[in-house]
Amino acid sequence: MSTILISGASSSLAADIVSRYKKSKHRLILLFRTLDKKTIKEYKHKDYVLLEGDINIEKNFNKIEKFFLNKSININFAIHFNGVHSFKTIKLIKNEDFKNVYDANVLSFINFVKLITKINLSKNLESILTISSVSSLKGNKAISLYSSSKSSLNNLVKSFALELSQRKIRVNSVNLGHIHSGMGLEYQKNFGKSLYQELEKKHPLGFGNTKDLFHIIEFLSNKTKARWITGANINLDGGYSI
Repeated sequence: MSTILISGASSSLAADIVSRYKKSKHRLILLFRTLDKKTIKEYKHKDYVLLEGDINIEKNFNKIEKFFLNKSININFAIHFNGVHSFKTIKLIKNEDFKNVYDANVLSFINFVKLITKINLSKNLESILTISSVSSLKGNKAISLYSSSKSSLNNLVKSFALELSQRKIRVNSVNLGHIHSGMGLEYQKNFGKSLYQELEKKHPLGFGNTKDLFHIIEFLSNKTKARWITGANINLDGGYSI
């Protein structure tokens, strides 16, 4: 039985992926930035380990590390879902917006990798995956902070893949196109129905869904099928990036 750590578990996208693991034999450890009563109740009868803490805060980082060491938990596969969207035009961007977006989308991945690659935690670690965006490849109006942060994330993947190759730990990202999820509803709310429909037309195969993402996650977590893939930024976008 593999142990899978999912960070950013409070996002709607991560929650959808977690639900697809319910029939698997994997042991899931879910890391939330904040853990509320509703979430605890939702997962009460499931055999998951729930952790709370913003890993960008040092005391939380140390607390989570200590938990893993005390429980002698070794992770096999780790998925980073942390991140925020930002819809702001040039004239509206403030310095604090830059910090908030890059802390959530870039720094959180650095700290995530630092945490799980500690020697005592990574004896069985095979693969690390972060969810990036096709926006890292194609710009659009009002998403300059978001798209640039995802480009940074993809370059971190390449550097970390080289650093960790000697330990046979693979590091990859998925450049996700637009899928039917909570993020889609957020986009439609910010830009309106007509622009949302226009965006769908830019995806030759239409919008995707979380099942499409889950298939890629399953593949990249498989040490036999994906053993020779590392440092890859894999496009999963229905042809949007063509």
